[in-house]
Amino acid sequence: MKKYDFALAWDGNNTEKFIKWIKRECAARTLNFILIDESNVSRVIKNLEKGKIKINFLLDTAADYYIPKDPFTRLCYAAKDAEGFVACDPDDARQASNKAVTHYDLLDAHIPVPYTVVVRNWEPDNFKLSKEELKKLGRPFIIKPASGFGQKGVVKDATGSIVEIAKARHFNRGDNFLLQEKIEPYSLGENQGWFRVYFLFGEIIPCWWNTETGWYKHVTLREMYNYRLLPLARIISEIARITDMDFFSSEIAMTINQNKEKKFVAIDYVNDQPELCVRSEKFNGGFVGGPVSDVVEHIAEKVVEIAWRMSRGLPTGINRSIWLNKARTEDESI
Repeated sequence: MKKYDFALAWDGNNTEKFIKWIKRECAARTLNFILIDESNVSRVIKNLEKGKIKINFLLDTAADYYIPKDPFTRLCYAAKDAEGFVACDPDDARQASNKAVTHYDLLDAHIPVPYTVVVRNWEPDNFKLSKEELKKLGRPFIIKPASGFGQKGVVKDATGSIVEIAKARHFNRGDNFLLQEKIEPYSLGENQGWFRVYFLFGEIIPCWWNTETGWYKHVTLREMYNYRLLPLARIISEIARITDMDFFSSEIAMTINQNKEKKFVAIDYVNDQPELCVRSEKFNGGFVGGPVSDVVEHIAEKVVEIAWRMSRGLPTGINRSIWLNKARTEDESI
Protein backbone atom coordinates (compact mmCIF):
# COMPACT_ATOMS: atom_id res chain seq x y z
CA MET A 1 0.00 0.00 0.00
CA LYS A 2 1.33 3.45 -0.95
CA LYS A 3 0.86 6.11 1.73
CA TYR A 4 0.57 9.84 1.26
CA ASP A 5 1.20 12.08 4.26
CA PHE A 6 -0.51 15.11 2.71
CA ALA A 7 -3.05 15.35 -0.11
CA LEU A 8 -4.47 18.55 -1.56
CA ALA A 9 -7.79 18.34 -3.44
CA TRP A 10 -7.82 21.22 -5.93
CA ASP A 11 -10.05 22.06 -8.90
CA GLY A 12 -8.51 25.41 -9.89
CA ASN A 13 -5.38 26.51 -11.69
CA ASN A 14 -2.50 24.17 -10.85
CA THR A 15 0.01 27.01 -11.09
CA GLU A 16 -1.38 28.84 -8.03
CA LYS A 17 1.18 29.92 -5.45
CA PHE A 18 -0.67 28.10 -2.68
CA ILE A 19 0.17 24.76 -4.30
CA LYS A 20 3.83 25.75 -4.61
CA TRP A 21 3.95 26.73 -0.93
CA ILE A 22 2.23 23.50 0.17
CA LYS A 23 4.75 21.45 -1.83
CA ARG A 24 7.64 23.42 -0.35
CA GLU A 25 6.46 22.89 3.22
CA CYS A 26 5.86 19.17 2.65
CA ALA A 27 9.35 18.78 1.18
CA ALA A 28 10.88 20.60 4.17
CA ARG A 29 9.25 18.07 6.51
CA THR A 30 9.78 15.04 4.22
CA LEU A 31 6.03 14.49 3.89
CA ASN A 32 4.90 12.49 0.87
CA PHE A 33 2.60 14.82 -1.12
CA ILE A 34 -0.07 14.26 -3.78
CA LEU A 35 -2.08 16.86 -5.69
CA ILE A 36 -5.56 15.60 -6.58
CA ASP A 37 -7.37 17.38 -9.39
CA GLU A 38 -9.83 16.53 -12.16
CA SER A 39 -7.18 14.54 -14.01
CA ASN A 40 -6.63 11.96 -11.28
CA VAL A 41 -9.47 12.22 -8.75
CA SER A 42 -11.36 9.17 -10.10
CA ARG A 43 -8.22 7.05 -10.04
CA VAL A 44 -7.35 8.14 -6.50
CA ILE A 45 -10.88 7.31 -5.28
CA LYS A 46 -10.70 3.85 -6.85
CA ASN A 47 -7.30 3.15 -5.27
CA LEU A 48 -8.50 4.38 -1.88
CA GLU A 49 -11.60 2.20 -1.99
CA LYS A 50 -9.54 -0.83 -3.04
CA GLY A 51 -7.02 -0.26 -0.28
CA LYS A 52 -4.14 0.33 -2.68
CA ILE A 53 -3.31 3.75 -1.23
CA LYS A 54 -3.79 5.57 2.08
CA ILE A 55 -4.10 9.32 2.61
CA ASN A 56 -3.18 10.36 6.13
CA PHE A 57 -4.17 14.04 5.79
CA LEU A 58 -6.46 15.52 3.13
CA LEU A 59 -6.98 19.26 2.68
CA ASP A 60 -10.09 19.67 0.53
CA THR A 61 -10.71 22.86 -1.43
CA ALA A 62 -12.96 21.40 -4.12
CA ALA A 63 -15.88 19.29 -2.82
CA ASP A 64 -19.41 20.46 -3.62
CA TYR A 65 -21.67 18.49 -1.28
CA TYR A 66 -24.82 19.59 -3.10
CA ILE A 67 -23.94 18.25 -6.54
CA PRO A 68 -24.95 14.59 -6.92
CA LYS A 69 -21.98 12.34 -7.69
CA ASP A 70 -19.47 15.15 -7.18
CA PRO A 71 -16.09 13.33 -7.35
CA PHE A 72 -14.35 15.51 -4.75
CA THR A 73 -17.13 14.85 -2.25
CA ARG A 74 -16.67 11.14 -2.83
CA LEU A 75 -12.91 11.61 -2.40
CA CYS A 76 -13.41 13.16 1.05
CA TYR A 77 -15.59 10.27 2.18
CA ALA A 78 -13.23 7.69 0.67
CA ALA A 79 -10.32 9.21 2.60
CA LYS A 80 -12.39 9.35 5.80
CA ASP A 81 -13.64 5.77 5.39
CA ALA A 82 -10.02 4.63 5.01
CA GLU A 83 -9.30 6.23 8.42
CA GLY A 84 -7.54 9.29 7.06
CA PHE A 85 -7.99 12.78 8.48
CA VAL A 86 -10.00 15.21 6.34
CA ALA A 87 -9.88 18.95 6.95
CA CYS A 88 -12.74 19.64 7.26
CA ASP A 89 -14.61 16.43 8.08
CA PRO A 90 -17.12 15.97 5.22
CA ASP A 91 -20.10 15.46 7.51
CA ASP A 92 -19.33 18.64 9.44
CA ALA A 93 -18.61 20.59 6.25
CA ARG A 94 -21.84 19.44 4.59
CA GLN A 95 -23.92 20.72 7.48
CA ALA A 96 -21.94 23.89 8.23
CA SER A 97 -21.99 25.05 4.60
CA ASN A 98 -25.80 24.99 4.60
CA LYS A 99 -26.69 28.54 5.66
CA ALA A 100 -30.28 27.56 6.50
CA VAL A 101 -28.92 25.19 9.16
CA THR A 102 -26.06 27.33 10.46
CA HIS A 103 -28.25 30.43 10.74
CA TYR A 104 -30.38 28.88 13.46
CA ASP A 105 -27.34 27.36 15.20
CA LEU A 106 -25.82 30.83 15.48
CA LEU A 107 -29.10 32.34 16.67
CA ASP A 108 -29.31 29.72 19.42
CA ALA A 109 -25.74 30.61 20.46
CA HIS A 110 -26.65 34.35 20.59
CA ILE A 111 -24.23 35.27 17.82
CA PRO A 112 -25.49 38.43 16.06
CA VAL A 113 -26.78 37.69 12.55
CA PRO A 114 -28.93 39.72 10.13
CA TYR A 115 -32.69 39.41 10.34
CA THR A 116 -33.48 36.50 8.01
CA VAL A 117 -36.49 34.75 6.54
CA VAL A 118 -35.75 31.18 5.39
CA VAL A 119 -37.85 30.12 2.39
CA ARG A 120 -38.01 26.32 2.15
CA ASN A 121 -37.76 24.60 -1.21
CA TRP A 122 -41.30 23.25 -0.93
CA GLU A 123 -42.79 26.74 -0.70
CA PRO A 124 -44.73 27.61 -3.91
CA ASP A 125 -43.52 30.16 -6.45
CA ASN A 126 -46.12 32.64 -5.21
CA PHE A 127 -44.43 32.81 -1.79
CA LYS A 128 -45.09 36.24 -0.28
CA LEU A 129 -43.48 38.07 2.61
CA SER A 130 -45.76 39.42 5.33
CA LYS A 131 -45.83 43.16 6.03
CA GLU A 132 -43.99 42.56 9.30
CA GLU A 133 -41.28 40.52 7.58
CA LEU A 134 -40.81 43.20 4.92
CA LYS A 135 -40.53 45.87 7.60
CA LYS A 136 -37.84 43.91 9.47
CA LEU A 137 -35.93 43.06 6.31
CA GLY A 138 -35.99 46.63 5.04
CA ARG A 139 -35.40 47.57 1.41
CA PRO A 140 -33.27 46.63 -0.35
CA PHE A 141 -32.43 43.22 1.12
CA ILE A 142 -30.38 40.17 0.10
CA ILE A 143 -31.59 36.88 -1.41
CA LYS A 144 -29.14 33.98 -1.42
CA PRO A 145 -29.23 30.18 -1.74
CA ALA A 146 -28.64 28.27 1.48
CA SER A 147 -26.00 26.01 -0.08
CA GLY A 148 -24.50 28.59 -2.43
CA PHE A 149 -20.93 29.83 -2.56
CA GLY A 150 -18.85 32.43 -4.41
CA GLN A 151 -21.84 34.84 -4.47
CA LYS A 152 -23.50 32.64 -7.12
CA GLY A 153 -27.27 33.05 -7.19
CA VAL A 154 -27.15 36.07 -4.87
CA VAL A 155 -29.50 39.03 -5.40
CA LYS A 156 -28.05 42.06 -3.64
CA ASP A 157 -30.83 44.64 -4.04
CA ALA A 158 -34.13 42.80 -3.66
CA THR A 159 -37.31 44.76 -3.02
CA GLY A 160 -39.63 41.89 -2.13
CA SER A 161 -42.03 41.33 -5.03
CA ILE A 162 -43.46 37.84 -5.55
CA VAL A 163 -41.97 37.65 -9.07
CA GLU A 164 -38.54 38.79 -7.89
CA ILE A 165 -38.35 36.19 -5.10
CA ALA A 166 -39.61 33.41 -7.38
CA LYS A 167 -37.06 34.30 -10.06
CA ALA A 168 -34.20 34.28 -7.52
CA ARG A 169 -35.25 30.88 -6.18
CA HIS A 170 -35.19 29.35 -9.64
CA PHE A 171 -31.39 29.62 -9.56
CA ASN A 172 -31.69 26.30 -7.68
CA ARG A 173 -35.29 25.29 -7.10
CA GLY A 174 -34.25 22.33 -4.91
CA ASP A 175 -32.44 24.57 -2.41
CA ASN A 176 -33.71 26.62 0.50
CA PHE A 177 -33.19 30.37 0.24
CA LEU A 178 -32.34 33.06 2.76
CA LEU A 179 -33.99 36.49 2.51
CA GLN A 180 -31.67 38.57 4.61
CA GLU A 181 -31.48 42.11 5.97
CA LYS A 182 -28.82 44.14 4.14
CA ILE A 183 -26.09 45.21 6.54
CA GLU A 184 -24.39 48.53 5.93
CA PRO A 185 -20.81 48.54 7.25
CA TYR A 186 -19.52 51.33 9.45
CA SER A 187 -16.46 53.19 8.13
CA LEU A 188 -13.29 52.64 10.14
CA GLY A 189 -10.68 55.08 8.93
CA GLU A 190 -10.15 54.44 5.21
CA ASN A 191 -11.76 51.00 5.37
CA GLN A 192 -15.23 49.53 5.39
CA GLY A 193 -15.99 47.76 8.63
CA TRP A 194 -16.19 44.47 6.74
CA PHE A 195 -13.90 41.53 7.39
CA ARG A 196 -12.97 38.11 6.08
CA VAL A 197 -11.67 36.18 9.05
CA TYR A 198 -9.87 32.86 8.65
CA PHE A 199 -10.03 30.13 11.28
CA LEU A 200 -7.21 27.60 10.97
CA PHE A 201 -7.00 24.89 13.63
CA GLY A 202 -7.45 27.40 16.45
CA GLU A 203 -5.54 30.26 14.84
CA ILE A 204 -7.51 33.37 13.83
CA ILE A 205 -6.40 35.55 10.90
CA PRO A 206 -8.50 38.72 10.49
CA CYS A 207 -8.45 40.60 7.18
CA TRP A 208 -10.22 43.71 5.97
CA TRP A 209 -12.34 42.90 2.94
CA ASN A 210 -13.75 45.30 0.35
CA THR A 211 -17.21 44.19 -0.78
CA GLU A 212 -16.88 46.01 -4.11
CA THR A 213 -13.39 45.00 -5.28
CA GLY A 214 -12.77 41.82 -3.28
CA TRP A 215 -9.55 43.38 -2.00
CA TYR A 216 -8.06 41.93 1.21
CA LYS A 217 -5.78 43.65 3.73
CA HIS A 218 -4.33 41.92 6.77
CA VAL A 219 -5.39 43.55 10.07
CA THR A 220 -2.54 45.09 12.08
CA LEU A 221 -2.08 45.15 15.86
CA ARG A 222 -2.72 48.92 15.92
CA GLU A 223 -5.99 48.47 14.00
CA MET A 224 -7.05 45.62 16.28
CA TYR A 225 -6.49 47.89 19.28
CA ASN A 226 -7.74 51.23 17.91
CA TYR A 227 -10.96 49.87 16.40
CA ARG A 228 -11.63 47.33 19.17
CA LEU A 229 -11.74 44.37 16.79
CA LEU A 230 -11.34 41.59 19.34
CA PRO A 231 -15.02 40.53 18.89
CA LEU A 232 -13.94 39.18 15.47
CA ALA A 233 -11.92 36.53 17.31
CA ARG A 234 -14.74 35.74 19.71
CA ILE A 235 -17.37 35.38 16.99
CA ILE A 236 -15.33 33.12 14.70
CA SER A 237 -14.18 31.02 17.66
CA GLU A 238 -17.80 30.47 18.62
CA ILE A 239 -18.70 29.55 15.04
CA ALA A 240 -15.83 27.03 15.04
CA ARG A 241 -17.05 25.55 18.32
CA ILE A 242 -20.63 25.25 17.10
CA THR A 243 -19.81 23.78 13.68
CA ASP A 244 -16.73 21.73 14.68
CA MET A 245 -14.89 23.03 11.62
CA ASP A 246 -11.08 22.96 11.41
CA PHE A 247 -10.50 25.45 8.59
CA PHE A 248 -12.94 28.01 7.20
CA SER A 249 -13.55 31.73 6.83
CA SER A 250 -16.43 33.98 7.82
CA GLU A 251 -17.62 37.40 6.72
CA ILE A 252 -18.19 39.65 9.71
CA ALA A 253 -19.27 43.29 9.51
CA MET A 254 -19.22 46.16 11.98
CA THR A 255 -22.37 48.22 11.75
CA ILE A 256 -24.43 50.65 13.85
CA ASN A 257 -27.79 49.68 15.34
CA GLN A 258 -30.83 51.87 15.84
CA ASN A 259 -29.42 53.11 19.16
CA LYS A 260 -26.27 54.35 17.39
CA GLU A 261 -24.26 51.57 19.02
CA LYS A 262 -21.53 49.76 17.10
CA LYS A 263 -21.97 46.02 16.81
CA PHE A 264 -20.47 43.09 14.90
CA VAL A 265 -22.70 40.89 12.75
CA ALA A 266 -21.85 37.54 11.17
CA ILE A 267 -22.89 37.82 7.50
CA ASP A 268 -21.62 34.79 5.60
CA TYR A 269 -21.28 32.20 8.31
CA VAL A 270 -19.00 29.40 7.08
CA ASN A 271 -16.97 29.36 3.88
CA ASP A 272 -15.70 25.80 4.18
CA GLN A 273 -13.34 26.36 1.23
CA PRO A 274 -11.77 29.76 1.93
CA GLU A 275 -10.36 31.79 -0.93
CA LEU A 276 -6.67 30.92 -1.38
CA CYS A 277 -5.87 32.19 -4.87
CA VAL A 278 -3.50 35.15 -4.64
CA ARG A 279 -4.13 37.64 -7.43
CA SER A 280 -4.13 41.32 -8.28
CA GLU A 281 -5.91 42.52 -11.40
CA LYS A 282 -6.84 45.91 -12.86
CA PHE A 283 -10.58 46.51 -13.20
CA ASN A 284 -12.39 49.74 -14.20
CA GLY A 285 -9.35 51.84 -13.45
CA GLY A 286 -8.80 50.30 -10.02
CA PHE A 287 -7.67 46.99 -8.63
CA VAL A 288 -9.51 43.87 -7.64
CA GLY A 289 -7.69 41.29 -5.65
CA GLY A 290 -7.72 38.14 -3.64
CA PRO A 291 -6.21 37.21 -0.30
CA VAL A 292 -2.96 38.72 0.91
CA SER A 293 0.05 36.73 -0.27
CA ASP A 294 1.63 36.61 3.21
CA VAL A 295 -1.61 35.27 4.70
CA VAL A 296 -1.99 32.48 2.13
CA GLU A 297 1.67 31.48 2.47
CA HIS A 298 1.25 31.37 6.25
CA ILE A 299 -1.85 29.17 5.88
CA ALA A 300 0.18 26.74 3.75
CA GLU A 301 2.93 26.63 6.39
CA LYS A 302 0.46 26.17 9.25
CA VAL A 303 -1.67 23.43 7.69
CA VAL A 304 1.37 21.36 6.69
CA GLU A 305 2.77 21.81 10.21
CA ILE A 306 -0.52 20.42 11.57
CA ALA A 307 -0.29 17.42 9.23
CA TRP A 308 3.34 16.82 10.27
CA ARG A 309 2.44 16.91 13.95
CA MET A 310 -0.45 14.51 13.41
CA SER A 311 1.83 12.12 11.53
CA ARG A 312 4.10 11.93 14.56
CA GLY A 313 1.38 11.70 17.15
CA LEU A 314 2.18 15.15 18.54
CA PRO A 315 -0.49 17.48 19.96
CA THR A 316 -1.79 20.04 17.47
CA GLY A 317 -2.73 22.58 20.13
CA ILE A 318 -6.07 23.58 21.60
CA ASN A 319 -5.30 27.23 22.40
CA ARG A 320 -6.61 30.19 20.42
CA SER A 321 -4.15 32.63 18.84
CA ILE A 322 -4.52 35.67 16.57
CA TRP A 323 -2.10 36.13 13.66
CA LEU A 324 -1.78 39.81 12.73
CA ASN A 325 0.07 41.79 10.11
CA LYS A 326 3.70 42.57 10.85
CA ALA A 327 3.93 45.97 12.54
CA ARG A 328 5.45 48.83 10.57
CA THR A 329 7.73 51.38 12.26
CA GLU A 330 4.85 53.69 13.12
CA ASP A 331 3.03 50.80 14.86
CA GLU A 332 5.83 49.90 17.28
CA SER A 333 4.37 51.99 20.09
CA ILE A 334 1.61 49.41 20.55
